[in-house]
Amino acid sequence: MKITYENNALKVGGFEFGILSENERWSSDRVAYYDGIIIDGVNDEFVREIVARIRRHHRAEVYLKPVFLLKNVTIKDPVVNELIDGVVFSLEQVELLLDRTKDISMKSKEVLEVKSMSFEAEVINKTFNLLVTRDKKRLEAYPYNRSGIGYYYPEMSVNFPREDEHNVLSILKMAEDDGLLTSSFNDRVYLCTSCSGAYLNYREVCPQCSSSHSTTEDMVHHFPCAYIGPIKDFQNTIDDELNCPKCNKTLRHIGVDYDKPSVLHTCQKCNHKYQDYHVKAKCISCHHDNHIENLISKEIKNYTLTRKGRSIAFNGYVSTTRDFDDVPGTVKYDVFKIMLKYEIERLRQNDYTSNIGFMHLANAGEIYSRLGLERQKSLITEMIGILRHNLRSADFIAFYDASTLVLSLNEIPTKIANKILNDIADLTVSLMKRNFKTVEVHIKTNAIKLNTATSHELQLQNLMKTIDRTPSNVEKDSE
Repeated sequence: MKITYENNALKVGGFEFGILSENERWSSDRVAYYDGIIIDGVNDEFVREIVARIRRHHRAEVYLKPVFLLKNVTIKDPVVNELIDGVVFSLEQVELLLDRTKDISMKSKEVLEVKSMSFEAEVINKTFNLLVTRDKKRLEAYPYNRSGIGYYYPEMSVNFPREDEHNVLSILKMAEDDGLLTSSFNDRVYLCTSCSGAYLNYREVCPQCSSSHSTTEDMVHHFPCAYIGPIKDFQNTIDDELNCPKCNKTLRHIGVDYDKPSVLHTCQKCNHKYQDYHVKAKCISCHHDNHIENLISKEIKNYTLTRKGRSIAFNGYVSTTRDFDDVPGTVKYDVFKIMLKYEIERLRQNDYTSNIGFMHLANAGEIYSRLGLERQKSLITEMIGILRHNLRSADFIAFYDASTLVLSLNEIPTKIANKILNDIADLTVSLMKRNFKTVEVHIKTNAIKLNTATSHELQLQNLMKTIDRTPSNVEKDSE
């Protein structure tokens, strides 16, 4: 296969690869231009920096770019190995990269780039896009001495400076709470209460002045006369024998004449004598001296993408459920589940029908992306207003995710519940058509009857499974 090289770029098999070396100026536009990037791996620090800059970029055409390493030895940095897409040991091997480049490029075109409502949602979206386009299902934590918390999640942590990496743990918890990830325990870390850093120096310190400068000597207990004191009280300047300062007897056999029940510490700063020291953890990053009982305990987990998590790469992830906690007219999803559980208990005592339903914006990623961040919440508020106006006060609403609302429709037949949801969907589509004329709206609704034989969790799961089988209410603008 013919390989053409000019202007620090290789052309082979219909693909063009840009070559980045330490002496060249880096630009995101140049990275976006090529089908793939080959980094000259002579300098490990340069490789680490340029890979991080590409992967943390905000444009999908940059951070999803196939990146390969040109190096004559295998790189040992686990983070770099996870963030690159392959290694070649000479430019003559570049044709080996074509299949991988084609596969990543095709998957990257399927990814929907959206404007997320929050930074947390944006990071989740970027991370999942990177994983899915590389056919990865797991997000693993690697012990890493360059990480601010001691562990590094390459695809996500790359978006944060060292001092802010602790935020990764919070974002991963959000994603798990939203059903995008499942987890398994890996390790536990303890973080500084001031900066959330993990690099701590544990020391025994004086309980009076917190100095770690101290001397330690044994305490001696003389059995015959019961005298207890530091070993220096028993020592003499003539020989190595120990003599009791109280009864003047010689101490010959430990365990027979005497024992050493404890030690005595003497602070060299304040001269305080103590037997029980305090333990403190001094942060190497911010120098804050932490009481160990106050350290922030965090679980380090390994994560696996759920089906819902994989789907957001292609549908867009606009917001976490926490972004909707303060929307008037709704309750938190956890509260919704509790209320649903109570409603099922109530049904066991009464003879009537209650229902749960959803209202799903099928193309939410496209719509939110076109609207921009400022208009997204106003749209959501209007939608909730329509729902609340057409539902009774006893019915409650919660966000299942950024594109799906779950609702309770109590004490009405299921057929009427579905008609109410369809009517609300038609009203919402009309509203969208009037206010956002360039957007085609797809709304799905469905309601199912609550039963008393199945748990509320399982009934919610069964409801969500019907989304894919439910047709949309669609209305197009006819400009």
